[in-house]
Amino acid sequence: MKAWLPCPHAADYPLDDAQVRAQWARLHALDAEPLPRSDAALHAWTLFHSGQFEAAETAGVEASWAGMGAANRATAAYAELIEPHETARMDLYRRIHARASLHALLRPGDASAWYWLGYALARYAQGIHVARALAQGLGAQVRAALETALALAPHHAFAHATLGTFQAEAIDKVGPLVATMTYGARADTAMKHLREAQRLAPDSAAVLLDLAGALVMLEGEARLEEATRLQEQAAQVQARDAAERLWVELARTSLSL
Repeated sequence: MKAWLPCPHAADYPLDDAQVRAQWARLHALDAEPLPRSDAALHAWTLFHSGQFEAAETAGVEASWAGMGAANRATAAYAELIEPHETARMDLYRRIHARASLHALLRPGDASAWYWLGYALARYAQGIHVARALAQGLGAQVRAALETALALAPHHAFAHATLGTFQAEAIDKVGPLVATMTYGARADTAMKHLREAQRLAPDSAAVLLDLAGALVMLEGEARLEEATRLQEQAAQVQARDAAERLWVELARTSLSL
């Protein structure tokens, strides 16, 4: 794969390892990631928070399992927020899936492994169309992985948001009856997860945008005003790092369309 495009906001977040360590709880309100004991893994996270996503992936993989969360989050941020080509994005999600599958197999008590497994499957399902993915049984795999992550880390806001969003998309694409029968997706369950993500991380642009999108998918124009208000909130977030800044800019762009 060719070199990754640079993060346009990397220069605005020149963090070092000591700053990331000191701000750990604030920077990781979304993923319940424990502070790494390994200096190499901590540095991989510093690269991620600074917007050096390709270097963060490399450093995370080199730090072995301790750095796998940083590697996967950097890859996900680049794929979802920067990479312009769908084929390349799908390859990146497969990369996350391969790493997370092995991680979950070898370290089944790591919530991060299960989260990234579920995340990668959910993004892959979106890429091939959710209805097709449900027919292939991927929906059940997404749900199982994310529910395992939440059993291990109930305060994992990203896992709540990803699970709620995927359920909302399933209902939107195949209808509530089929979504419930084939995947167990329910509108009230989807919203419960998304509201919990919002409670855990009320100032997360990513969570606010996920919630806004789910409201429109599940209830249409009746919730458009609330969805717009959530997008406006996301656009005003003071970003914690370069990755979140991309979500803030995405919210600002969506409001200007």
